[in-house]
Amino acid sequence: MTETARVLVVDDEELNRDLLSRRLQRSGFVVECADSGRNALNCLEEHSYDIVLLDSMMPGMSGMELLKLLRAVHSPDQLPVLMVTAVTESARVAEALDMGANDYVTKPVDFSVALARIRSQLARKRDKSALRVSEDRYAAVARGSNDGLWDWDLVTNLIYYSPRWKSMLGCAESEIGEGPEEWLSRVWESDRPRLEDAIREHLDSVTSVLEHEYRMRHADGSCRWILSRGVAVRHRSGRAVRLAGSSTDITDRKIMDALTKLPNRVHLMDRLQDVMGRRGESRNEFALLFLGLDRFKLVNESLGHVMGDHLLIEVARRIGEVLATAPAGASLANGAARIGGDEFTILVEGPATPEAVTNLAERVLRVCGQSFQIDGHSISCSASIGIAFGGPDYTDPEDIVRDADTAMYVAKSRGKGFWVVFEGAMRDRARARLEMETDLRKALEEGQFRVVYQSRVHMATGRIRGFEALARWMHPERGLIGPNEFIPVAEETGLINELGLWVLRESCRQMRAWHDSFPNDPPFDISVNVSALQCQEPELAAEVRQILLETGLPAASLQLEITESLLLTDLDQAKRVLSSLKALGVGLKVDDFGTGYSCLRYLSTLPFDSLKIDRSFTLGLSDGERESEELVKTIIAMARNLKLEAIAEGVENMEQVERLKALGCEYGQGFYYSRPVDADHAAALLREQTGKSTECCCD
Repeated sequence: MTETARVLVVDDEELNRDLLSRRLQRSGFVVECADSGRNALNCLEEHSYDIVLLDSMMPGMSGMELLKLLRAVHSPDQLPVLMVTAVTESARVAEALDMGANDYVTKPVDFSVALARIRSQLARKRDKSALRVSEDRYAAVARGSNDGLWDWDLVTNLIYYSPRWKSMLGCAESEIGEGPEEWLSRVWESDRPRLEDAIREHLDSVTSVLEHEYRMRHADGSCRWILSRGVAVRHRSGRAVRLAGSSTDITDRKIMDALTKLPNRVHLMDRLQDVMGRRGESRNEFALLFLGLDRFKLVNESLGHVMGDHLLIEVARRIGEVLATAPAGASLANGAARIGGDEFTILVEGPATPEAVTNLAERVLRVCGQSFQIDGHSISCSASIGIAFGGPDYTDPEDIVRDADTAMYVAKSRGKGFWVVFEGAMRDRARARLEMETDLRKALEEGQFRVVYQSRVHMATGRIRGFEALARWMHPERGLIGPNEFIPVAEETGLINELGLWVLRESCRQMRAWHDSFPNDPPFDISVNVSALQCQEPELAAEVRQILLETGLPAASLQLEITESLLLTDLDQAKRVLSSLKALGVGLKVDDFGTGYSCLRYLSTLPFDSLKIDRSFTLGLSDGERESEELVKTIIAMARNLKLEAIAEGVENMEQVERLKALGCEYGQGFYYSRPVDADHAAALLREQTGKSTECCCD
């Protein structure tokens, strides 16, 4: 049951849902998520689940209230519920158990503990739902004429195997005798102890029915997945005298992904175990490619899960076409597998030379990078691939899957659409990355972030016109951590929205205080960066409006800087987001302008007020780069024609200032004017400019 069980994860925090969902899917479960108690009830009305993981503390309907409703309809045996609770909530745990919770796990969730408790509850549920009377169960089993039947006389220790049972393993009638070893010797070596334990537990009345999945060796040498069900016939004393049942070949169900019709994770692990068991010492006998789609979450959220499923089917088809045309000699039959979500693997068994494997990776990336035409939609969805080469150090399939997965994430960090070969140092970096994710969440909870401010200056007069707010992380042990290190982690973990809103609120509060302390005409404004992921949040405009109301900052004094990559990713989405923000009255800037040339022709259709010339072009002005100067000149002229304000980033010396002024650029920002400074130092700059001598009332 545990391999195909349906799990409902109920948690209001997206990161918790995503982490649990991804790990449970990789463990073979079918997982659905709900972000509130009300949505969980809707899910339970529409679908059936084998177990629920329920966060105890949620806004609106709490986990305890939802548990009470569930127990009014479902008994603990029918629907096990595991509460997810903080370590300090012992009283709440006791209350939940009294209300009918089956078990609990604590935050931060130790996944190995959670997985063990989930499987334990599912096993108990299975046992309690078994048939009650031995003879009736035996009769029901015997009626399954399509299964292979067996009847074990425990007194004589002989087993009758039906013709169907023998043919299921590719054996003729005369090839199999009547001893238990005829069965057990064909069981996969690593699976035999668990099968024998399951039989022993049933004979000892620990379980009410024998039901166990395991692997057996077919006569042709292949692996077949078998589900055996059986019941003991007992003497009046309770001693088992006969064990009878059936065996079913469940290979197709066990190893195939229902959506894409590719082999699944179970099949992949079997293949890897088999390859590792028969290979020699050569490092390049086999290789594993781990593929992840780069924008699949966005497709699901914007176009719906049905469209996402169609995309996965098309990706599987394209991978299959590439493998079908692989060079002669590469053993790629059934080499592809879907192991969960938007993740696929390709097992190359030989020859797996670096050249052959990387050429294969490039071909797969090329076909995945081409637009998909699905139900009238044109979808662009590139992929990233991690590659791990097999070798003597790999003895556990999980290890090579983990390393290929790690390399895939490195490929994503390099810009997506790339392949990367795993190196040992990546494991240490992945571990450090995981530690940073933990520290990042703690930093948000404990207020370790700071906002610094860099002035934007009118170059002709040298006067400050406003500031850009920049986040800095003051780590208690590592000290100052720059945004280039923590922003990508925040985006990947989904914490960027929480961090971005905190920076926005703090910056607006500070600028409101500066307005009161340093009256200016026009008033100073504050610029705050908004990531592309934040722009995918449907409530972004409402959150900005709420922050303006809370802080009392006029909308016209807030400038939101949008990275140019948003325009290149999804222009229609960009128009919707920018229009909703512009309706609030805030200013909009294109950040790092010039690095994505393809959006120049779209600029006139979007409601921007200004653009920031990327610092790489400003740097080129003092290096005498003709190309940089021509590009800056073109950008400034275009901005003027579109009635947009042009701001040069990265201004570091007088030569750059003079060239920019000569080219008609009015505003500059960079170390020449001021490095990013804290609020006190920024206030000192304003006092110096305005001649104000009284103390600033702001922080």
